[in-house]
Amino acid sequence: MEKKYRKIFITVGTTRFDRLIESLLMPNVISALQQIGCEQLTIQYGRYNDLDQLNLFQMLPNISVKLFDYDYKSFEKYLQNSDLIIGHAGAGTVLEALRMNKSLLIVINNDLMDNHQQELADELAENNYVQCTDIENFPNILCKFNTKNIRPFPIHNPLLFRNFIQNLFNQETTTTTT
Repeated sequence: MEKKYRKIFITVGTTRFDRLIESLLMPNVISALQQIGCEQLTIQYGRYNDLDQLNLFQMLPNISVKLFDYDYKSFEKYLQNSDLIIGHAGAGTVLEALRMNKSLLIVINNDLMDNHQQELADELAENNYVQCTDIENFPNILCKFNTKNIRPFPIHNPLLFRNFIQNLFNQETTTTTT
């Protein structure tokens, strides 16, 4: 039996990603959400400001919807309570979700100028930690989403970087004293 993603959290962080928010009202995306079992959709819409469009989310069939702009204090709670997180490739969001061992579908925001998020998403997808797509392919990837080939993200080790720097300085000290 395929895994059901009953609670889905959509996040764009503090930036704008209007195309992702607006795509959620497209019939093929609504169908994909229903196909993967979505019953509860939480949408963190960032700086999106078309209130008429946002009100349309309340009419999604058989899906309960919660909308908010950005709430740092409860952001982690929304990540934790989700079966699937769909969002941009912001490093903070991505790393938090991966450390929580959450299913993550990254949708690349090609409207960004330098598109640094693409590099992060590509690297994580190449190592099978996430699935990623662009907005054009989002509906197709969403309806086929599964975590069969996804690897668990390595456990965070805060000492790694510190030890690396210490070893670097120790090598430098040894080299200059000999």
